[in-house]
Amino acid sequence: MSSPRAALRLIPLAILISGIAAAATPATAAGPRPLELAVDATDAPRGIFHSRMVIPAAPGPLTLAYPQWVQGEHAPSGPIMQVAGFTVSAAGKALPWRRDPQDMFLVKVEVPAGAREVEVTLDYLSPAESFGLNGYGETANATPHLLIVDWHDLLVYPLGANATEIPVRATLRLPAGWQHDTALPLEKTAGGRAKDGTLDFAPTTLYTLIDSPVLAGDLFRTIDLGPPEAPVLLSIAADRASALAVPEARLAAYRRVPAEALALFGARHYRAYHWLLALSDAIDNNGLEHHESSDDRGKVEFFTDEALLLRWGTLLPHEYVHSWNGKYRRPAGLATRDPNQALATELLWVYEGLTRYLGDFLLTTRSGIRTAAEAREYAAYVAANQDRNRPGRRWRPLADTAVSVQSLSGVPTSWTAYRRALDYYDESMLIWLEADTTLREKTGGTKSLDDFCRAFYGPPSSAPAVVPYTADDVYAALGKLVPYDWRGFFAERVYAVAPHAPLGGFEAAGWKLVYTDQPNGYQKQRAKSSKQVDESFSLGIWIKDDGTVADVVVGSPAWEAGMGPGMKIVAVDGRTWTSEVLPEEVRAAKTGTAPIEITAAMGETVKTFRVKYHEGEKYPHLERVEGRADLLAAILAPKGR
Repeated sequence: MSSPRAALRLIPLAILISGIAAAATPATAAGPRPLELAVDATDAPRGIFHSRMVIPAAPGPLTLAYPQWVQGEHAPSGPIMQVAGFTVSAAGKALPWRRDPQDMFLVKVEVPAGAREVEVTLDYLSPAESFGLNGYGETANATPHLLIVDWHDLLVYPLGANATEIPVRATLRLPAGWQHDTALPLEKTAGGRAKDGTLDFAPTTLYTLIDSPVLAGDLFRTIDLGPPEAPVLLSIAADRASALAVPEARLAAYRRVPAEALALFGARHYRAYHWLLALSDAIDNNGLEHHESSDDRGKVEFFTDEALLLRWGTLLPHEYVHSWNGKYRRPAGLATRDPNQALATELLWVYEGLTRYLGDFLLTTRSGIRTAAEAREYAAYVAANQDRNRPGRRWRPLADTAVSVQSLSGVPTSWTAYRRALDYYDESMLIWLEADTTLREKTGGTKSLDDFCRAFYGPPSSAPAVVPYTADDVYAALGKLVPYDWRGFFAERVYAVAPHAPLGGFEAAGWKLVYTDQPNGYQKQRAKSSKQVDESFSLGIWIKDDGTVADVVVGSPAWEAGMGPGMKIVAVDGRTWTSEVLPEEVRAAKTGTAPIEITAAMGETVKTFRVKYHEGEKYPHLERVEGRADLLAAILAPKGR
């Protein structure tokens, strides 16, 4: 990974904009020959995608690259371990190939004299089940009823050229009768579909192809959410037909998201936007942003299960906001020319953290996906978790969770509290709330972060383009709204080691973080969907439903008693473990003096730990501050028409 300073280099704007404009324009006859890519997904229901490429080449050495750094995953997560059946040939004769010993994503080939092209075939093996958390390549991309084509999994390309300058003609063959959606335009002739069901896409560039996944399935539905001038489409492929029936009240809230986004940003930078939502219990809940679409994944009961709704209802607004923040405006260190160029991730506290604030908090609430009360419970949980359950904050500044994303992605749950996780998401949400309240306070309510969004991401509306920025650009844009030491503001909260989370935004908004014995609604549903018992704010421990300790907060009562991750609880105060027993004993201990006795197995060893705790259950909530205006209500109020 590049150094933090390298992350701030400014890529020439003209090069990027002209490159992206080219990405949206068909290759001309006078331009270079396109790379031809044919993907056969008819075997995808059993987990295999077949890919064939014809790559223009001149005689001599040729280096072929498999995409390594995946935009949005922020890591070198290209799933090269899932590639099999790799062959290279020219004029019908197999060519020997050799992997670069220093870079496993590069393959060296010698193109014979007289050859003008090489043919490459490969198979991509979709995992039958997830084996990691470091990108979509470690999770299932197909089930018997649906598939997602992530083009970067299925191709190699000649190393060296800018991805916006490599022309591509792609085709995709789907299982018979399957429907699909994608932001990638089809060839106009015959509607882009051949008699055998093959989709023939319009010429594009490697950059745009990789940025345009395809969702397909035999149980499929597309819902036009409007508006007509720049439609937002919700396409759902599911493993069960019942998953396609979105409750009307829920659908009505998602219909309001585009209007709320337009009110927030003042412009759009897409022609049409596609939420590509795969619903299956065989895939993980997750989302990956693209400029005119997002690759969204959830469980079958995504729209109907209360726990899933409360926890994952933010998914679509979050990825949608990335069309502005992350795709259109992008940190310079992430605006790379090539999928094998390392990403410099330091500014993810803007890219992801601000998106967490705008998408998960503002748009989700303004559109009605969550109520204001539910949003406050969510914010209280986030704040308390960062403040009380992150002893790692005493040694690792928030910025380092962004710089270190490739080492923090996909790590085990154990030791998250001490190591820290990808906290640039949640903690940055708190920082941007405080930035919002600072703007409002210093201008008497005449300016807010909405004004920053319109200035930084807004008019004029345009087709997809990439406009890079640095941290200085962010500080300058805020400074134009309100002269203030914005560099110092973020230096204190993002770059300095801080023992406590930044909670100033709540007080400025007329609220404060408190703890009571009444369950936090978001925390309760999160624990349910995660199949965990969350006693983090009392004992400092999370336990899976089967009794396995997922993590322990260093310095907490459970930690002081000697407990650690990986132990398996078998009894609490002499009672056999169930997910209900520990909360009951925590409540009972409030009126007693004896420690809570937790018996746990560590391999063949069984030991009883005496946890000294008598304060009862503790759950975080936001409580109104007397005498202060409720800015939070104004922040979360609908703005769209």
